[in-house]
Amino acid sequence: MGPLDGIKVLDLSRHSPGRYTSLIMADLGAEVITVETPRTADSPALSFMFTDDTWFRYIGMNCSKKSIAVNLKHERGRAIVYNLVDNADVLIEAFRPGASARLGMDYETLSKRNPRLIYCSVTGYGQDSPYANRASHDINVVAMTGILGACGSQEGEPIHVIFPQISDLSANCQAISSILAALYAREKTGRGQFIDVAITDGMIYFNWVMNIRYLLNGEVADRSKLPTGSDQAWLNTYKTHDGKYVAISCLEPPLWANLCRLVGRGDFVDQHFAPLEKQKEMYEALCKIFTTKDRDEWLRLFDQADVAGAPVYNVEEVLSDPHVVHRGLVVEVDHPKLGKVKLLNNPFRLSDTPAKPRTRPPLYGENTHEILTDVIGASEQEIKSLIDEGVIE
Repeated sequence: MGPLDGIKVLDLSRHSPGRYTSLIMADLGAEVITVETPRTADSPALSFMFTDDTWFRYIGMNCSKKSIAVNLKHERGRAIVYNLVDNADVLIEAFRPGASARLGMDYETLSKRNPRLIYCSVTGYGQDSPYANRASHDINVVAMTGILGACGSQEGEPIHVIFPQISDLSANCQAISSILAALYAREKTGRGQFIDVAITDGMIYFNWVMNIRYLLNGEVADRSKLPTGSDQAWLNTYKTHDGKYVAISCLEPPLWANLCRLVGRGDFVDQHFAPLEKQKEMYEALCKIFTTKDRDEWLRLFDQADVAGAPVYNVEEVLSDPHVVHRGLVVEVDHPKLGKVKLLNNPFRLSDTPAKPRTRPPLYGENTHEILTDVIGASEQEIKSLIDEGVIE
């Protein structure tokens, strides 16, 4: 039994802030239904990234779920979703503020049907921001919250970390934490509630190091003077003899001392938090030292000396690393279109209520007929009529 067995989730979102939230809930045992738009001539044009059920984004975001394709702009389509809402515990949407009300899918409308419904809205700036209707994606949020402006070296332009999409991940953390808290609160109150997830708020909150430093000391984070994005010799990346890289982070004095002794520079031990010019001197000295051995030799020495170091991997190296293999973070499943495919397994480890192994994503709209029959009780004649009218796929 998963920890969320028995919880029913409707996901009306499309991008990863909502879809990954419902993915986590599915892994933890919830029954998740994604509500897609039918791919018909009467539907608005949709990007292939939302409708191609063999594309990596679709597969990655929709494992362990069911899929129903319903036109929410059609009265009969809304009636189908209303029926699903009546038995749902959680609804996730990512419409721009005001759009859900125009569709009749807002919290005020749906909570009258189901007072126990927990309704989670995920947007860039929240429901009541001056920017509420401004379009936004990951790079926009990362830029506005000061993170992009502090990434990279002053020798170049701000560097955006494309993967992972860190603001989307912060949205997942906000949403899943809020939903779980609301489910717990409902056990005591018997009522659902509205959750307003503003992705920008989460990134400002999660970027506490930079923001608290400014609030307390007035210090404004800027891009580094050293070329790597860090002005600390003890927190940096270094090229090795074979052209690969290692990353070290010796924050604690004992770890820094271990590194200094390992590389034969005991004179650096008491310069751990020295000013920039000394950091630059130590960084340049370490750059020369690290080119004397291959990456894997340095990693072996780091382990022996107790140094916080790691390889700078590419994705192929990551997914074949002994840690990934041992922890079972890649699973293989059968896909009806692609044959055997490898997927990322969920990372959750609970002793008494383990998460479910990840299963393949549904094909686009694969469960429409099943859900209409089993959940709503629609007849074959009604289903045919819905298909003919372009309400479902």
